[in-house]
Amino acid sequence: MKKKVLMSVSLAAVVLTGAMVGAAVPPPPANQFLGIYDTKFPNLTKADCLECHVSDTVLVQQHHALINTVTPPASCINTSGTVPPTLATGCHVMVSDGSGGFTFQDFRNCFNCHTQSPHHTSAAAVAKDCKFCHGNFIDNPLDGHYIPTYGASSVTPLPDGRTVPAPDGGTAIVQGCEACHQAAPNAIDPKTNTVRPIFSNQDTHHGTGITDCNLCHNTSSNVPIRQCEVCHGVNSLHNIQKDSPNAANLGTVKPGLEDRGWGHIGNNWDCQGCHWSWFGNSSPFTDATVPAINGQSSYTVTAGKEAVLTIVGSSFVNVGPDGVTTYQPTVTLVSGSTNLTLTPFSVTESEVKVSVPALVEGVYELRIAKANKVSNLAKLTVTPARIIASATLAAGKTLTITGTGFGPAPSTEYDAGIGVYAGTTEASIISWSDTKVVATSPDFATNGYVTVKTINGALSGKILAAPKKVKR
Repeated sequence: MKKKVLMSVSLAAVVLTGAMVGAAVPPPPANQFLGIYDTKFPNLTKADCLECHVSDTVLVQQHHALINTVTPPASCINTSGTVPPTLATGCHVMVSDGSGGFTFQDFRNCFNCHTQSPHHTSAAAVAKDCKFCHGNFIDNPLDGHYIPTYGASSVTPLPDGRTVPAPDGGTAIVQGCEACHQAAPNAIDPKTNTVRPIFSNQDTHHGTGITDCNLCHNTSSNVPIRQCEVCHGVNSLHNIQKDSPNAANLGTVKPGLEDRGWGHIGNNWDCQGCHWSWFGNSSPFTDATVPAINGQSSYTVTAGKEAVLTIVGSSFVNVGPDGVTTYQPTVTLVSGSTNLTLTPFSVTESEVKVSVPALVEGVYELRIAKANKVSNLAKLTVTPARIIASATLAAGKTLTITGTGFGPAPSTEYDAGIGVYAGTTEASIISWSDTKVVATSPDFATNGYVTVKTINGALSGKILAAPKKVKR
C-alpha cells in the first residue's frame, strides 16, 4: 500500500526567469513548496540539510546550545570510542595530525554523526507523536482522530487512484494519493531551481527509518485507504492549501477559489484528485488552513536582547469557507518552563514578522499557530551574547580582555581553534573564564587588535594601554 507524508503537497509550478520549472499544473508530480522535500534520508546531501538548517554557522550554534540538555552535560571530545559520536558520548573525534599532536576529525559533514534520520529517532517520534514535528499536516496514529467506517464508494480515495480523461486532454489519475504524489527522477526543486529527484510514496515512507511496519501495513479493514488515514485523516488533509498566483485572491488563501493544483482544497479539480464524485467549492472540514514554515527553519537571536524575527513559509493567513472569517497567525516559542505566544506586527500569506523579547540562551521550539492548526516545527537558537568590553595591555605584553560569552577555555591537549590571537600568532593563555581572559604575547601592541576565538565564533577588539597608576 502506498502512502505519502503530506508535508510536501503544494502542487503548482513556479515561474523563474521566464521559464516554467517543477511539476506541471495540475500535477503529478507535486511541486515541493510545503514542508519536507519528497525524498529519503539515504539520498540526502549536506546541501539538502542546509535547506532547513541554513548554514554551518547556524548549525554550530544550535549544536553547542544542546550541550547542557543532557545529564551529565555533554563533553566536547568523544573519548569513549563510540561511533558515531553522540551528545551523550561527546561529539568531536580527535585524529592524529601526523606530528605527534591531534586535531578534530572533519565535523562539517552531517553524516559523521547522523547515520540515520535524527528526526525519526527522537523521543516524540518513538512515542508516535508525529504532530510534534509535522504539525497539523499529519495526524497522530494514537490520538483517536476521525476515520470513516463506512464502505468504499465513489468519494472514497484509493491509495493508487484511477485513470480518467483529463480536462485538458490525455488522461489523469484521480481518486487517490498518486493523483499528485508520484516519483519524478528529473524534477526541478522550485526552492533551489536545481534538478533533484522526487521519490515515490513507497520510497519516502520506507526511507523514514520508522520500524513499525504495522502503521502502514495492516489489513484489518477491507477499505485500503483506512490504514493511510491512521496518519493522514480527513481533518488534516482537508486543510492543506497554498496561495495560488490568482490576482483576485493573491495574498491570502481562499479555499475553493484558488487555482487548481496549489493544494487540496483550492478548486473542484483538486477535490477530484481524492474524490472523483465530489462536486463543490470547499471542504466541509475546512476552517483554518495549516500554516507551513518553509525552507529556512533554523533561526538565531542573541540572548538578553530584543529582536525582530522574520519567518517565511506559506498559508500564514486564510479566509474561511464562509468567505468572511479570516484566520490570523500567532507565533509560539517553547523551551522548558518558557511558553510564549507572540502576536506578529506584520503578516502576509508567506511571511510573518514578530518582535521577540529578550530570552535566555538555549534552543526553543518555534511554530506558527492559527486557530486550531499548528505548523511544522522550526527551531530558534538563542546564543550567548559575545562582547569584548575592553582589552588592556600591561607591561610585559600581558593583555586582559573583559566581556561576555567567551565560553569554555581551550584545551591544553589538542588544537580546537579556540584561543587568543595577535594577528595570526596565537598567544599564551594565562587564565580564561566566560567573562575574562588573560593572555600574553610579544606581538600584542597598543592600538593593535586582538581576536578571541570562542566556541561560538570569533570576536575582535582594539587593544588599549592600561591606565598609568597615579602616585600619591
